[in-house]
Amino acid sequence: MIIDLWLEELAVTDEQYRYYWSLLDKNEQNKAMCFVRTTHRRHYVASHGKLRLILAEYLGMPPENISYAEQAFGKPVIVIKGMEDDVKFNLAHSENKMLAAVGLDIRIGVDIEVWNPKIDGASIANICFAETERCFWKGLPKSSKDEFFYRLWTRKESFVKAVGVGLGLDVSTVVTSPTGTGRFLSVPEEYGSAGDWALIDLAFGSGVSAALTVPAQCYNGVEFKRLDNAMSFIGPVPDKAVI
Repeated sequence: MIIDLWLEELAVTDEQYRYYWSLLDKNEQNKAMCFVRTTHRRHYVASHGKLRLILAEYLGMPPENISYAEQAFGKPVIVIKGMEDDVKFNLAHSENKMLAAVGLDIRIGVDIEVWNPKIDGASIANICFAETERCFWKGLPKSSKDEFFYRLWTRKESFVKAVGVGLGLDVSTVVTSPTGTGRFLSVPEEYGSAGDWALIDLAFGSGVSAALTVPAQCYNGVEFKRLDNAMSFIGPVPDKAVI
């Protein structure tokens, strides 16, 4: 199966923001209102509004009519007439970027991270990296540490999101190859063997790391898409959005 990947920017005009707000359901709007920082709220609204536009292309319905339900650990799924739909997706966002992965009847996990110099990589590595990963990271020159750190972090996060267990999984047990083509070396036994999962490192330029995890037997590549042509909307928009 080909997985569609949608990379989008989250900086939007006030008019676009109000439009995206109008697409969200009440639960999403309430979550948006919980953000203290305006930038975080605008990014949340833009990412979830754009996600609805993306999913509408697969579902053939207005984006504002899409309904979600949450699995046991909070992973959202599309629900139509009370039944979980075959269109599966996963959303990640970091700073001004969002990445959505969409496939049919497949477990998907994706992560994107814009490098942040304020992150304490050493503390995170001590908790989240396996011993072999920590040793390799510590032996790298300073100029290579950030790239390796975020490569491993996005890989682990994409796996956690693919299996849908959130913070309940010890990511130090998800071990990947330190060099060469990305692949899982070991995963928790309840999720099968490492070879059961395909790991794809995604290149989006300097200072950005991303990864995709899907079941290996279902994976036949990725196709990159953008909303640029799909979203030609600009018309009357509600002015009730909290900007």
